[in-house]
Amino acid sequence: MAGVTLLAIAVPEQLATSQLADVPAFLALLAFVAATLVFAMLGSNPILSVGADSTIAPLFAVALVKLAAPASADYLVVVAATAVATGVLVMLIGVFQLGWLADFLSQPIVAGFMTGIGVTIMVHQLPNALGVSEVTGSIPHRIYLIATHLSSVNGWTLTLSLGTLVLLVVGERIAPKLPFALFAVVASTIIVAAGGLVTKGVAVLGTVTAIAPQWRFSAFHWSDAGVVATTAATVALVVLSQSAATSRSSADDLGVVDDVNRDFVALGVANILSGVVGALPVNASPARTSVVRVAGGRTQLVGLVAALGAMTVVFLAPVMKDLPLAALAGVLLYVASRLLKIRMLREILLVDRYEFALAIVTAVAVIFVGVQVGLGVAVALAILDRTRRSARPRATVLGRRPDTTSWEPIGQEGAAAVDDTTVFLFTAPLYFANAALFRTEIHATLHNYPATKHVVIDAAAMIDIDFTGLTTLAQVVEDLARDDIDVVVARANDKVVRALHVAPEKDLHGVAIYGTVEEAVDAVSP
Repeated sequence: MAGVTLLAIAVPEQLATSQLADVPAFLALLAFVAATLVFAMLGSNPILSVGADSTIAPLFAVALVKLAAPASADYLVVVAATAVATGVLVMLIGVFQLGWLADFLSQPIVAGFMTGIGVTIMVHQLPNALGVSEVTGSIPHRIYLIATHLSSVNGWTLTLSLGTLVLLVVGERIAPKLPFALFAVVASTIIVAAGGLVTKGVAVLGTVTAIAPQWRFSAFHWSDAGVVATTAATVALVVLSQSAATSRSSADDLGVVDDVNRDFVALGVANILSGVVGALPVNASPARTSVVRVAGGRTQLVGLVAALGAMTVVFLAPVMKDLPLAALAGVLLYVASRLLKIRMLREILLVDRYEFALAIVTAVAVIFVGVQVGLGVAVALAILDRTRRSARPRATVLGRRPDTTSWEPIGQEGAAAVDDTTVFLFTAPLYFANAALFRTEIHATLHNYPATKHVVIDAAAMIDIDFTGLTTLAQVVEDLARDDIDVVVARANDKVVRALHVAPEKDLHGVAIYGTVEEAVDAVSP
């Protein structure tokens, strides 16, 4: 039953995603079948749903339409090539145990990226939802054209798209296990056919041809390889991030151990097979995976049932000619709304305004500059944010909590400084980018505590120290020695201890190292 439920959700979603990818409708179903069968055999996660995905479809479509006309034979060739290239990259990540790369982008930046994708999908689908034609170009240009053509909105088209959207929203609230997307698509198709709405301006899929697996690479032009490779790299990064998050969360829900590297191998092979049979890149779907979990799915049998069922949809091709694009637009608008991380952005704003700004910049870049550039901005911002945090860490003065041996930031839990000893905590590895700050913060701290005769450097967070850090630490020891202030270190790990012992600076060889802050303070205090 969970497999049947997945099938009922996947069919309309895959058909809708084909519109985003600018490929024939059945090509997305072919990708779903190929990817689902592969992942059921190779993946570690028993319920992860893989197939054509609305998150990555705009990614490769925007880039590849520059090489060939949408849905043309040449376009389908580069789409299939992108699937294979994406698969190779993702598979290699898994083979070489590099799954940690999926955690590289922070949640705020991913939230901004997904929000930008959601807005992009919405703007691209508004013409189909409104019945407005001839809307192309960049996002700002599309918005302008839609705004200036509101007088030509088709009432029947708008009703069908809104009806589909409302049914999905209400259906999710009252009975999330039921395939309301399928109900909406079937009902709208019947309404269009029975009412002759095509003659009233409602756009439909038209003649739908079931597509068999096809080898497309005989017609591949090597001059397109550069665009295909860069597009595949972009798609692969999104696949890694989204699939890892979906796999881990669903594994937690099931109470099973996840193996993200094995899942990446399976996803890579799924993409390769999808490209080999002439289909498009695939990704893990958070929405479909959630549906499987809610429906009670627990094993790979769910995917196998859904894949085998999708093969029978080929017999329904003749009756799909009256399927309105407005209904598919309604499905995609619903999917896009799930990508808008408004609640998460609000929570990020409450916690950290800087990270909120990073999320908004990422979203704006995706919407107004482009998905590929937006992803590049996201990666650059992630690197910049991490570099900023490690180069400008917090420096804290610790005090002893009353009647304990616990040391906390001064003022917290009543913690207070002890006599003429200052305990200094530097919350990052000491390396070339923050070494100067470390020296500055030490002197600024001692300026605020002029009676200091002993400095204890709490190295609990200083998990590493490079040559520049060692040199700077030696300078600090020398600086303080001139003022008759001695320096000791507490809670240093083995790597830092070894670095202090072999340091070329002789001033560091005499620095005493203690296991705890309390031991260090007791040793230096009179």
